[in-house]
Amino acid sequence: MSATNAPSFAKPWRESFEDYFRWSTVGPQTVEIDLGAKPLAPMASHPVLWRLALPLKNPMSNGLLDSDEEDAVFAVQGALEACLRPLGLLGVGHLVHQGVQYVYLYGPKSITARQVRPLVQAHQGAYDVDVARTRDPGWTVYLQMLFPSPLQWQVRMNRQRVALLRAEGDLLDVARKVEHRAHFTWERAAEEAEGRLRDLGFQGFRCQIVPVPGLMWRLDFHRVDTVDDARMDAVCEEILDVVTPPWGTYDGWGCLLMTEDF
Repeated sequence: MSATNAPSFAKPWRESFEDYFRWSTVGPQTVEIDLGAKPLAPMASHPVLWRLALPLKNPMSNGLLDSDEEDAVFAVQGALEACLRPLGLLGVGHLVHQGVQYVYLYGPKSITARQVRPLVQAHQGAYDVDVARTRDPGWTVYLQMLFPSPLQWQVRMNRQRVALLRAEGDLLDVARKVEHRAHFTWERAAEEAEGRLRDLGFQGFRCQIVPVPGLMWRLDFHRVDTVDDARMDAVCEEILDVVTPPWGTYDGWGCLLMTEDF
């Protein structure tokens, strides 16, 4: 086989890992997710979810991974993901809770447990790794279970936006008009959101129907605020308390650059 026809074991996206902590109904959890997969999710070519469960040897009292065990666990996880990559299994993240580290990968439906289990057993080291296979064509585990909450995601976006403003010399503590945008499935939902946002001091509402994709109602609005990290996190939390899935999604904010020469 020529080099040009050789199969590629690389992910079809640029990796971008994010770690975060959260509380669930079953206790604390730590999550690492590869956000780089988001633009491609779900991939029709990879409709099968594989879950590898690594029971921790010495978890902390809250069920999370102890720093003394991190190197061993991540070494095994790395070895498992590497040996399964040639089968087309793509790692999208892991979750730790109640003394177990769960590793999640998506793969083609042609791959069977008979192919995966021997590889896992050969690379699991001192851990007795359990393997589970299930159909998840919509990548619901990745998009809903592993993905950060709307507020966690927006805080991450806020950090990026504020960092860009800071790099341009913006006076972050100078108040200015900040534009916001949200999309809604139903016109009635957009109207109800507008009323609640108006009570919070937002103004300049413009609602129109747009294809993004399919027919959605776009709501643009603004308010005068400073744009430092803490303030924008608080503003976005206000908005997200009003604009919540499945009826609406918040698409972020923008503003004019304010510098000494402005």
